[in-house]
Amino acid sequence: MASADFIAGSLLRSRLTPPLVKADYLSRPRLHEALVHHPDARVVLIAAPAGFGKSSALAALAELKREQGWSVAWLSLEAGEDDPRTFWQMLIESVRQSLPHFGQDASEFLDNTISVPVAALVESLIMDLHHSEQPLLLVVDDLHVITDKATLDGLARLVQFAPAGVQLAFGSRELPPMPLATWRARHWMIELGQDDLRLSQEETRSYLKRHGGELDDKLLGKLTQQTEGWMVGVHLAGLWLGSEQAKGREVKALPEQEGMADYLLASVFEQLPADLQEAVLALSVASQINGDLANTLTGRTDGQALLEDLEAKQLFFVPLDRERHWYRFHHLFADFARKRLQSQNLKRFRQLHFNASLWFTNHHMQNLAIEHACQADDPELLAALVNACGLELINRGQLNLLYRWRLNVPDAIAQQYPILVLADVWTQAASMALPEANRLLDQLLKRWGDGQEQPWSEEFLAVQAVRGVIALQKDDLQTCISLARKVAKQMGRSNSFLEAAIVLCGGFAACVMGWLEQGQQLLQLAQQQVPFLKGNFLAMQMGNLQMFLELERGRLGQARHLASQLREQYTPWFGADSKALILPAISQSLVAYEQLELDGLSNRLCWALANIDVINPIDLYARGTLCMARVQRLAGKDKEALQTLAQMQSSASRAQAWRFFSLALAEELALLLQDGNAETLRKVEQRFKTTEWAKMAERYSAAPYNPVVWSQGLTQVRLHQARSHFSEALHEITRLRGLLLPGWHGLQRLRLDLLAAVSYQALGYRDRAHNLLVQTLVQSEKEGLRSIFIEEGLAVRDLLRELESNERQPALQSFIRGLLSFWATEEDTTSAEQVQEMLTEREREVVVLAAQGMSNEQIGQQLDLALGTVKWHLHNIYEKLRVRNRTQAIRRARELSLL
Repeated sequence: MASADFIAGSLLRSRLTPPLVKADYLSRPRLHEALVHHPDARVVLIAAPAGFGKSSALAALAELKREQGWSVAWLSLEAGEDDPRTFWQMLIESVRQSLPHFGQDASEFLDNTISVPVAALVESLIMDLHHSEQPLLLVVDDLHVITDKATLDGLARLVQFAPAGVQLAFGSRELPPMPLATWRARHWMIELGQDDLRLSQEETRSYLKRHGGELDDKLLGKLTQQTEGWMVGVHLAGLWLGSEQAKGREVKALPEQEGMADYLLASVFEQLPADLQEAVLALSVASQINGDLANTLTGRTDGQALLEDLEAKQLFFVPLDRERHWYRFHHLFADFARKRLQSQNLKRFRQLHFNASLWFTNHHMQNLAIEHACQADDPELLAALVNACGLELINRGQLNLLYRWRLNVPDAIAQQYPILVLADVWTQAASMALPEANRLLDQLLKRWGDGQEQPWSEEFLAVQAVRGVIALQKDDLQTCISLARKVAKQMGRSNSFLEAAIVLCGGFAACVMGWLEQGQQLLQLAQQQVPFLKGNFLAMQMGNLQMFLELERGRLGQARHLASQLREQYTPWFGADSKALILPAISQSLVAYEQLELDGLSNRLCWALANIDVINPIDLYARGTLCMARVQRLAGKDKEALQTLAQMQSSASRAQAWRFFSLALAEELALLLQDGNAETLRKVEQRFKTTEWAKMAERYSAAPYNPVVWSQGLTQVRLHQARSHFSEALHEITRLRGLLLPGWHGLQRLRLDLLAAVSYQALGYRDRAHNLLVQTLVQSEKEGLRSIFIEEGLAVRDLLRELESNERQPALQSFIRGLLSFWATEEDTTSAEQVQEMLTEREREVVVLAAQGMSNEQIGQQLDLALGTVKWHLHNIYEKLRVRNRTQAIRRARELSLL
């Protein structure tokens, strides 16, 4: 008997092989004519309901192309294969039958990514096609199975950018949601629908003659009218008419196509001998059948002969490969037989699915085994099968399948299987119910043995990886670090992806809390695993966290350089809108904000923050939210900024992430202090006094750097300055300097220097204030840092004005003037009436649309202007309003009541 691996492989090959074109195949002249007149068409689409002969027409097309010297790649899809990873792996494998080296880079990438970056995969496949000179027909049959938008968009992109000599052909029961109108307009597509596939009366006559049936013109016309040229209907009628019982009878009226199919199917089925009827019912439960499986389902020993006999009887039973190892029923006939079996004997129906599940399990076809277990209504079997292959699904990123199958298992049974519990943990964590997720994890770890000696098993390591990610989300950084230390001791002895993920979480947590040397060691250890990872997802996350840490050091220039590298290296892989790029988008936004490059920043942050995922560090989401509030504040939207900060405090409080709560609170109080109102100052003081700073800080007391103490101290400095207690502010600044770590916290140091300069100026130490301000400006100009000057308000503006007239360094003077342009000076203040006169009517239209959040492209479409013209108008607006960018222009327009 053939090995299980060989049988599993033969089934895959059958799905990737064009079906044979039968000798009695009825040719499709319209398809042939279209191919002759449009030989360079990029896509052939055959869309019609079941039973119109789509697969046969595609097989004939494949045979024709092969005769013309083309290579042919064929992919037949089945229900349940809407998973992008499965689809693209099978498509690559189908093309490899003709082009052996096709898709190597894409396959490696698929092995190790959390989500499938379809846009990047397609770009890679297109490049591979351009490197081949062999003409290729790629057929995807039953395309209606695919509903994933990214996958359909990827296929559309293949159509658009594949080289000449590559043609795609799709068979589908419905028109796919693809750019069909564009393809028609550009004459790229040969399209056949059900009207093109209907049999004419003469074609119906010819077909029936081939199968032993002959009708007079009147009866033939009636049959043609009732079947409406439907191929399966004509075939069923031919089988029925050829039987002894039906000879000479007229076909009864069948008003609906579905009703006609049921009637004719029942008629054909009931003509079979009783033993063959029983065999057909048993075989119908399987979507793919070979001789050995047929023996298992029917209890016979002549399975292969039985399958060949069914094919010979033309009972909608077709071979899937040229060797005739695998067969399947036509979908209509299979559905009919399954419904009859289920209605006649539900117990037998379930037992047959159980037997099929065991057969597929023994032959290493886990997905099919699990699908049959679902139909067998045996939750114990289903749970055991899913548990056995669950870790492989997790490592492949196919959590969607794991979730779907888990829903078919009762909770009481699922609790007995660790992988199913792990699926529940992810479900809880994804919905941010982290305490419940941690409780389930504790149970799972105890079940697998907390005291397990290293090296840990892959299953145990998977749970620890989930634990580390959740701990990072819950701000339990010590757990992240402790777990990473344990994994570091066994590095390289288990699953590289899981090990690197855990160590990466721990290294990041250590750096954030101030254990810098330890954090860097763990990060370097994680980076050493990159060569052993087939994909780019984890490597990209490492690069992104390194960029974030450079920002923490105050090295904006280096952070910006890393951001550019990440964008260039990974955007082609994942696609610009991929959720995999959420973290880089936030990190890049943080750098852009510090340098006050505000155009489009709000939209990028909104997109990233709207896609929170438990697998990503909460640090970046929190910093991104804080950045959003600051952007809103600079745009003059103080109310929106306060709402954003309130939401951040609420979320942080629920998660007991007090470092983020204190950051948001300090930012809120700083915004309120800009008011300068005595009543507001009193409220800020009251809020400051009633906040339990010490209680929040206690959580981080063991760390070298306490973020809560920093937020408290910074707020205290600002309060002292608001009360004009500048000496006290300087004392607090000195204390805060002692909190900051050497080689770290570069932005915090510059902010303290700036606040100290304000206090010295107010106390009359003018030279000291100016020297400190110049020192801050020099370092800030080097890194392009601008945000801290604007955030600290009008006192800094007054210092900069005074310094501008005395400063002799051209670069520094230009930097100061750029900062001052963010404030509207008294000399620059212009009335709304004057501005109205300065701005043209078109410029006023542009600034109004910009204030509504429209991009330059959208403004151009709205006003029917070229993109360059829109930019020219914006440049003029900036000049007239004396601002530097769109955000400042909108804020200035609001101040002047122009909006």
